[in-house]
Amino acid sequence: MKKTLLMTVMFTVSMNTLATDFNGTWQLQNADNTQAKLDEAVESVAKEMNFFIRALARPALKKQTQICHQWLLQSQEDQFQWQCDTDEAMVISMAAKGSFLKKDEEGVEISGTFQRTKDSIVTILQSERGTRTNTWKMVDSNELLYSVKLESEKLPKPMTWKLNYKRN
Repeated sequence: MKKTLLMTVMFTVSMNTLATDFNGTWQLQNADNTQAKLDEAVESVAKEMNFFIRALARPALKKQTQICHQWLLQSQEDQFQWQCDTDEAMVISMAAKGSFLKKDEEGVEISGTFQRTKDSIVTILQSERGTRTNTWKMVDSNELLYSVKLESEKLPKPMTWKLNYKRN
């Protein structure tokens, strides 16, 4: 009985540690095929568009599929921060529910929502152009699965992709 209780407590502590320890630097794995994955995501959406629009849509979609070789993730008391490579860090309040975050390079306002589960962190960024859902899911204590879902009324279907990261 005591052994079972101790093992349950240790497992629970282990799972709670796993769930909360997203902080740190995460390095892209299998980088050799990353561009192919992103190109496949773009093509999957573009091929469902009108033939005349495809040529215009592909560059716009590719712009959204930036490769992050390294993520810096940091949770603090009331905010979450994420940074792709040397880009400017994004910061969102953990209480955010559609709060204004920033304006993009073209002056379009972006708002954000933060969600956290026992094994993932989700940021949902919205603008007049559509919605981007970033999910960092803890696979184990040193591995993350990063997934993206882009949705817009201008897209025939959501554009999605997934990449694996290891803790530095």
